[in-house]
Amino acid sequence: SADKFGALITQWADKKKLDLDKVARAFVIQISTNIILKTPVGNPDLWKSKAPSGYTGGRARNNWFASVSTPSNETTSNKAKSGQAAINKAKAVSKNLKVGQVYYLTNNLPYIRRLEYEGWSSIQAPAGMLRISVTEAEQALINAINSIK
Repeated sequence: SADKFGALITQWADKKKLDLDKVARAFVIQISTNIILKTPVGNPDLWKSKAPSGYTGGRARNNWFASVSTPSNETTSNKAKSGQAAINKAKAVSKNLKVGQVYYLTNNLPYIRRLEYEGWSSIQAPAGMLRISVTEAEQALINAINSIK
């Protein structure tokens, strides 16, 4: 549960004498980066049907938008396969994050649920992006704590 996870963060931070705000910031950057990089980039060579003319994959990866307090309703046509713009946005938004604030990472593309739940990316993300990242959250937290000096 979220309460148990929060208690775990507090316990580890207290043990290591860490600033909880720094832990929270490092964690949301880590988990956001994991989700963004796990988001598949369309590869028409793997599709059953032909791609639209001029198709370039990468839009889903770049449509993750970080925000605090209110979910973003943004979308972008950016198709850079690296997803670096989305990662940079997550880093910028989390820069002033404080414990207790709600951090959102949203993707408003109409097909993002299909990528996550319906196997639209049976090779790159057969079990989705979010579900896998949530199972890796404890390790992301450990990585975040260890990254703080």
